[in-house]
Amino acid sequence: MVEFIAGVMFYLYSQTVRQLKGYHDSLLDVQNILLSFKLIEGTSDEKERSAMTQKMIEFLATRK
Repeated sequence: MVEFIAGVMFYLYSQTVRQLKGYHDSLLDVQNILLSFKLIEGTSDEKERSAMTQKMIEFLATRK
């Protein structure tokens, strides 16, 4: 009986870890996007800012 309960707990733990990994990965994606927006915002050259924005939009559009 104890082994069955332990097995169920390990199964639930593994499911929780998978969900946490997915959430963590999505937070990293958001952090990277916000950081790139911040870097683009800090660029003073308008042509370069436009090119960087276009590359970022293309990257985001092709990702998923």
